[in-house]
Amino acid sequence: MSLDTAMPIELVPSDTVALGILDAMPDATAILDRDGTIIAVNRTWRMFNADNGGDDAKTGVGVNYLDVCARSGAQGCSDAKLVATGIREVLAGQTVERDFEYACPSPDVGRWYISRITAIDLDPPDVMVSHINVTRRKMAEEDLERRASRDALTGLANRELFAQRLEDALNSRVTRTEAPAVGLLFIDLDRFKPVNDTYGHAAGDEVLQCVAARFLQVTRPHDTVARFGGDEFAIVAPRISPEGLASLVRRLEKALSEPYLVHGKPVKVGASVGSYLAAPGDDIQACLARADKAMYAVKRARTVAR
Repeated sequence: MSLDTAMPIELVPSDTVALGILDAMPDATAILDRDGTIIAVNRTWRMFNADNGGDDAKTGVGVNYLDVCARSGAQGCSDAKLVATGIREVLAGQTVERDFEYACPSPDVGRWYISRITAIDLDPPDVMVSHINVTRRKMAEEDLERRASRDALTGLANRELFAQRLEDALNSRVTRTEAPAVGLLFIDLDRFKPVNDTYGHAAGDEVLQCVAARFLQVTRPHDTVARFGGDEFAIVAPRISPEGLASLVRRLEKALSEPYLVHGKPVKVGASVGSYLAAPGDDIQACLARADKAMYAVKRARTVAR
């Protein structure tokens, strides 16, 4: 079967050799013209689209990929905004390549990709956008990281890993390019000590494990949730908007306000959540101090209200 008859006719460019090379690439890849319109996609792109309930009318040939990114960005996906910015920079000749790593979870599978945007030297210039699956490498890295940098009781990040993730978020090359904010949250449980005093430390440990599970249910895959010790927790939320950070705080407060079952009895603990929206390049210690101050302000206000 020839390439011309094997592929949908609208995907066949004039150069069938170029089509064959594109189709042989293992990563989901699309070619965009100078306006950002998709003019060709490869087999892996179509397979990923089909496997994840996608629609060629929304992400296939003839669709403007910048519009796709804009719609995703409007729905709160800051990664889509980074892709659009990278495409525009490459098309404008500001750089020959732009790439960044991002999480791409589905209901059943947690995946990681590198989005690579590369200039094609034509007149006018085109752009190649590839999404490279790095899930296997990421899982191996996370397994090694987990062994050395996780809280033994909850499995959350420890203080050292949290500090590293915060530093990476504030100083990464991608963050400086796009300049999205970095959310920083400090959380202190409000009525945890009576749980230990009344029901014992084993029951208290179970509550802490439930708290950790609730954190992971309401945060994003690329957020870092840490336990600092006792009943103190913190979260780094990279690439987040002010609205996104406010929404995260509300989700945390709601999740942590639900009662816990301790020795068959519902027990309410609750939490004080302080948040700070950091800018790229901010001083790490200053950010930590501001988030800590915000958390204590919330705790004092609740004490006064009682």
